Amino acid sequence: MIHAHIKPRTIALMDSHPLTLSGLSYLVNSIDETCDIRMEETSLGRIAEGLMYQSVDILITDLHGYQESIQEGQEILQRLSLQFPQLIIVVYTLCHDAEKLKKLLKFSNISLIARGESPVITDDLFRHALAKKKVLSPLICCTLAEQDAASQRTGFRLTQSENEIIKYLLNGMSLSQIAEMKNLSIKTVSAHKCNVMRKLHITTDAELFLLLKNGL
Repeated sequence: MIHAHIKPRTIALMDSHPLTLSGLSYLVNSIDETCDIRMEETSLGRIAEGLMYQSVDILITDLHGYQESIQEGQEILQRLSLQFPQLIIVVYTLCHDAEKLKKLLKFSNISLIARGESPVITDDLFRHALAKKKVLSPLICCTLAEQDAASQRTGFRLTQSENEIIKYLLNGMSLSQIAEMKNLSIKTVSAHKCNVMRKLHITTDAELFLLLKNGL
């Protein structure tokens, strides 16, 4: 009986900390001992250089490496994604900046895994990633969902009168005090407050004051 030869997946690892590189190597081999780790570097710049001479199937990397900013790392990853469309890129990161993460999600060959997931979830996510499936970890999903919710709340325009009312409310003034100071009826001041709440998609005073306290 002839057995088909299965080519082992080739891997590149990048992290600014050598100890983390060792941990990633152990994790990869514990999931699939046939994986061939061909590169281990502490900067994405070095990885980019290495990929010009040595192709791999999967790159597991932090968002940036040693002496690299997040923006520099992000630009390198985007460039690699376009330059090597068959390369599976798994970003394993502590970053919870939704805007930066969203930019990477636009690329079909980039997966995102948050450091901080439970060991069981982390193991499962890497198993799928090593099987060349796109993954997005629960913690990052939550980060993106929270940012979307915040965008919905702030995607509105308040009138000058509404802005003034919420500033006075934030300073602890009551509706009657605001009405007296602005020479308005309490009904008018209350209407401005209700309009703000409607635009914020909230229904209670507690939610309003929590948002005011946090700067909307």
